Amino acid sequence: MPEQNPETAMTRNPGQLNEPQQTRLRITCQYIDKLLSDVEDILQAASSQSPFPRYIVDINPAQIRVIEDHIRRLRSQLVRTLAWQHMKPMPPDIPATRAALTHLTFVDIAIEELKPHYMRGFGAVPEDAVNELNGVVHELRALVTSTERYLNQELNRNLEQRLGRLEKTGFDVVLLRLLEQIATRNGLVEFRLRIDALASRLEEDTFEVALFGRVSSGKSSLLNALLGTDVLPVGVNPITAVPTKLRYGKTLKAAVAYGDGRSTLVPVEELARLVTEQGNPGNLQNIVRAIVEVPSPRLQQGILLVDTPGLGSLAKRGAAETLAYLPSCDLALLLIDAGATLNEEDIGTLRLLYEGGIPALILLSKSDLLANGDLHRAISYIEGHIKHELRITTTVHPVSALSSYPVLLDQFFERQLLPRFEKARELREASIARKIGAMREAIMAALDSNLHRERRVGPPARVETSDLESVLRVVTGEVGEQRTALDHAFRRLGETPNAVLEAVTKQAVAWVRNTSESQVPSLRLSEWIHEAVGGVIQPSMERLRNVGQRAVSQLQKIAGEMGRSDIPSQADFEAILRDMPRFELATLPDSIRVSHWKFWGQNVLRSRIGAALRESIDSHLKEELHLYGMALSQWSEQIVRKLEMLVNSYADAYRMQIHRINGTSDVAANPAQLQADLELLKSWRPESAPDLTDAHA
Repeated sequence: MPEQNPETAMTRNPGQLNEPQQTRLRITCQYIDKLLSDVEDILQAASSQSPFPRYIVDINPAQIRVIEDHIRRLRSQLVRTLAWQHMKPMPPDIPATRAALTHLTFVDIAIEELKPHYMRGFGAVPEDAVNELNGVVHELRALVTSTERYLNQELNRNLEQRLGRLEKTGFDVVLLRLLEQIATRNGLVEFRLRIDALASRLEEDTFEVALFGRVSSGKSSLLNALLGTDVLPVGVNPITAVPTKLRYGKTLKAAVAYGDGRSTLVPVEELARLVTEQGNPGNLQNIVRAIVEVPSPRLQQGILLVDTPGLGSLAKRGAAETLAYLPSCDLALLLIDAGATLNEEDIGTLRLLYEGGIPALILLSKSDLLANGDLHRAISYIEGHIKHELRITTTVHPVSALSSYPVLLDQFFERQLLPRFEKARELREASIARKIGAMREAIMAALDSNLHRERRVGPPARVETSDLESVLRVVTGEVGEQRTALDHAFRRLGETPNAVLEAVTKQAVAWVRNTSESQVPSLRLSEWIHEAVGGVIQPSMERLRNVGQRAVSQLQKIAGEMGRSDIPSQADFEAILRDMPRFELATLPDSIRVSHWKFWGQNVLRSRIGAALRESIDSHLKEELHLYGMALSQWSEQIVRKLEMLVNSYADAYRMQIHRINGTSDVAANPAQLQADLELLKSWRPESAPDLTDAHA
């Protein structure tokens, strides 16, 4: 490996790469520019008037302009990347000859090779340059991904048309559609990702209700009764092992999604074999969720019901890291069995729900088992106990899944669920309206900035914003690096059975020495195994949470310094970090008799318990950990992708404002159009909304 020249290392400026690294940076930027030139030629050929066109014209001129805006911004970022090292670009000298998406793939490969661990082949990368170099990589990659996303998705799923179809939902969508048109015709590509996200949120229009409860609390039976169907498996201990979502469909059908990304339709009769602990012990089939479409009128308005596995020992611990296991739902229903007593697990589940910001209703299931007087006493006891433990006032709603007691369930649906659905829709629309209003202000500021730049005479007065750009680079880099870090950590989970068993053995020894029990129970060993697995993945989860929270905090700080109203919130990040797969054992370990070992000393006790534990479960623990790691890897891929979209949708807009302030923006503007669009947004009122049937109105 080449070493740095000691003299160069001593005289370099902070954050400066060495000469071979700078050469690599320059050559890589030149290569990326060559590939982008190829893409431009393809776009021009597609719109040519030649009688012998090479390409089928499947995009219109407005869409070509959007793609060109993406390319122009990516190229401008390359120039700024070189300027970071006080270098100037060399002009391209090789013509483009390949298809657009193929070249963008090569661009992505080239960007990947700018990462520090590749750069180290040219000498040690200075520590004070590593984070920003990662940031450079992920800034460029985000722009490539945005361009690819437009080519792969938006051409076939036109954003403007989607917004047109959504207009009937309210005047705010009219404004959102207007903002999309103004952003498109003025080259403000950085706003499209957030517009797309808001459109997707409007398209959802669902109210997700998740049911929680202990084993045999009657969740599946209650859902079946609520929908008037027997779609969910019930019977003798049909413990739910996989989250099962029920949504409206014209016909009854089911599908399951696997941890490796596959999804397949299955006969409804097969659900019991796939989603219960009996049919799929320990979830060895690595199913992450099941979705069932049910032709029930009660789902037709957009209500989506979720049958969840019990939280078990997670609820008892109530630790912050367990919040990731909660589903992304709008409302939780906690079922308490009228034939059992309120216990620590029920209280722990309710505590987790409130800590996760999920509103919850408490249902007393199997209320038909109690006479009126007993029912009132049970309700009063539960409400009082919850108030004492959690300091919250609740109302317990009696329900029954029996067909002979329909009034309880009907009243609950009509009086509790439907009003909350309407309220949630109002709150969601109000939230979206606030985000659209903030985006309107941000686009107005961008138009005004571009207009002043076009009218400016002489060179712009530069503002010192390099620190802000540096922070944006670091934020983008930290978030982007999480994808690889989590994938590596989770895929190695199958290599950790010894560490898990050692942790369980340690807990078992301590438990034996502090009790008078003659054996370690199977269920307690199982609980310790789950805790040990959680301990293995906890550092990775903590890093992800810290990176996400830090990214949002830094974006909030930058927005404050730049006087922007479009600001991400920590709640936006917390909403992403949900639905984490849970580890389940296919077979419980055998109980371990220790009565004759207790007096042989701690070392012998540890050795004998460890050996018994390995004999009982070691043969299949590695495979179960491997499957769980695969499911976690798939989940983390989705989580990091969502986090990147959240961060980039704001960072990109902030970055563009910095470039406009310093007169380095790459957007070619039409002053007359800028002025007209700025006045249109300034004077915009719902009652004076323009006719948007013409995209250039």
